[in-house]
Amino acid sequence: MGFSVSGSMVVVLLGLFIALGAYYGSVSNAMERVTEAREDRTDRFDRVRDTAIEITSISLLSDATCGVEVQVNNTGDTKLLVSDTDLLVDNEYRAQWDDAVVDGTANGTEPNTELWFPGERLTIEESGLDAAPRSVKVVSGPGVADSQGVSSLSCS
Repeated sequence: MGFSVSGSMVVVLLGLFIALGAYYGSVSNAMERVTEAREDRTDRFDRVRDTAIEITSISLLSDATCGVEVQVNNTGDTKLLVSDTDLLVDNEYRAQWDDAVVDGTANGTEPNTELWFPGERLTIEESGLDAAPRSVKVVSGPGVADSQGVSSLSCS
């Protein structure tokens, strides 16, 4: 009787040891995932906080079709991608721009660049509009936007 009690006690303790090892591993992995998710969220909030854009001018294009030229400055501390920047004209999403040029003080005018650094100006030309726009909105990659109403433009 003494051996069977000792043997069963060893089996029970061994089972508890294995169960606690599995429990610790799963709890540890879950806490690491939660911590990484919080760090990612904080990084995203920091990027949004450090991003700022400002529409500096909106003018009509001088060609025969109705179009606008929008100039936007990157006034934040985050570099942006031109391909992640969206243009809305009268609340209509404009997917394909006719022309987008980044004009920076350090690098000069760069017509085919993807990078839009802080302090640089992005010039977007959008033609083929039906009428002069009433509002223009530019949205950057992290979701920061600037909009401006237009009242003095009219297409011929």
